[in-house]
Amino acid sequence: MIIDVNTYIGHWPFRQVLDSTPEGLINLMDKSGIDMACVSNLNAIFYRNVQDGNEELAYQIGADKEFKDRLIPFAIINPLYPGWKKDFIHCIDDLGMKGLELYPTYHQYNLTHENAVELLNMAAERGIPVHLPCAIENIRQRHWMDTKEDITAESVAQVLSLCPNTDFIITNGPTSTIAGKLATLSKNRQGKVLYDFCRIDLLYFNFDNFVKSVGADNVVFGSVMPLQYVDTQFAKLYFSKISNEDKEKIMYKNLKELLKL
Repeated sequence: MIIDVNTYIGHWPFRQVLDSTPEGLINLMDKSGIDMACVSNLNAIFYRNVQDGNEELAYQIGADKEFKDRLIPFAIINPLYPGWKKDFIHCIDDLGMKGLELYPTYHQYNLTHENAVELLNMAAERGIPVHLPCAIENIRQRHWMDTKEDITAESVAQVLSLCPNTDFIITNGPTSTIAGKLATLSKNRQGKVLYDFCRIDLLYFNFDNFVKSVGADNVVFGSVMPLQYVDTQFAKLYFSKISNEDKEKIMYKNLKELLKL
């Protein structure tokens, strides 16, 4: 079984992206042998009112039983936008979303902003994990109108202490470096900090060393489909020397436990 922590539907404004509908994403998942995927709506990042994108996501997933069985909706919330608190509660309580996803670099706020801290602690109270994609596309591939900033270890470090019970999932960035810088802070809190390995090199046993340093209990599978290719993630698992038990944790067990599936 495989559960993917990082996929999207919706329109990416900087280049053409195929398979960005629920049907297209399911098709990619079938080709790759991925059973379930956490998904958010790219539109919610760019709409002035992000909640419109969350409503679209809920409607599209609810339109088909296979979508509901395989796609796990994550809500994107902008804590600077009026009504953010009401929107978050509505997404979790009424729309059945299983995670919160934040884009501070796109919505131009610091994670330590009082509204963001309140939102992160609200998520912890409701048992909702918080997904922090460091980026969507590599800096070398970005359109000139795309953001030039990524989430960094420094931007996360302070909020780990301010939100000690919140579970974080950090993805699609230099997660090995970030994990090393956050190691001490991560140990002194109740909430978990998990990482994907999307940008960990396959060469020189970098993936194996990453899993060893972070711990297999804290690593999850993420593809960034349909914006990125998934095959490189399978190559890392295939050539890895880690145990089959640890591979199962990474491929689905850690997320299954975190999301209470």
